Amino acid sequence: MILLPVLAFAASWPFPALGAALVPRQTVFPFDCGQVRVDSPNATYSGFLAADLDAERRYVVTRTASQKRLLTRYENNTLFTLNSNGKNPTFGATFGFYWDTPPGKPNFAPSAQNYAYFNSVAASKHGAKPANIAASINEVGTNPSTGGKRDHESESAIFYLQEPTGAAGDRELTAQWVNTDGSFVPASFVINTQRRINISGNLTRYFQEWQGAPARIFCTQTK
Repeated sequence: MILLPVLAFAASWPFPALGAALVPRQTVFPFDCGQVRVDSPNATYSGFLAADLDAERRYVVTRTASQKRLLTRYENNTLFTLNSNGKNPTFGATFGFYWDTPPGKPNFAPSAQNYAYFNSVAASKHGAKPANIAASINEVGTNPSTGGKRDHESESAIFYLQEPTGAAGDRELTAQWVNTDGSFVPASFVINTQRRINISGNLTRYFQEWQGAPARIFCTQTK
């Protein structure tokens, strides 16, 4: 696979205006999100979230029609999974284990490369701080019997449903990570070279360490 310059993507990709101060809002009404489409300026990374987690129990983006796509329902700022092979009910984020740069684990900042990856986690409440809740994790340095509880902090009620756009009426999902002090940090989506989907508070800093491409995600209401 040929990797295109990611920093140029980060500068030009039309991200939502997340840099301004935001008042996080809790959305309690249920919404049939359906399949989750992932768009990237590098089309080789675009596709849909797959229903089945990979070998390390993380969600990936699929481009093949034969691979089962994840179906979701949005409620209480959470994406509930309807057909995943994960053991937990939500599409949630777990703080990256191997990187702990200022402002420290498990926090985000606009100046930090810190990131979280998406996997199958227990449901959390909107505004809840990172916690050692159940998460489907399988990687070196993690005790499978604890589901990663000793080392990983996760959140799930971090999504914000935007107004419909385009002829199809698809609705974009944005995200904000909650730090240990209770502050909300706007986060951007990114796909790494293994097609896993992550979030970070600063894509420029993120891409100084890792390769991949920026992304945006949308509810398509397609079943």
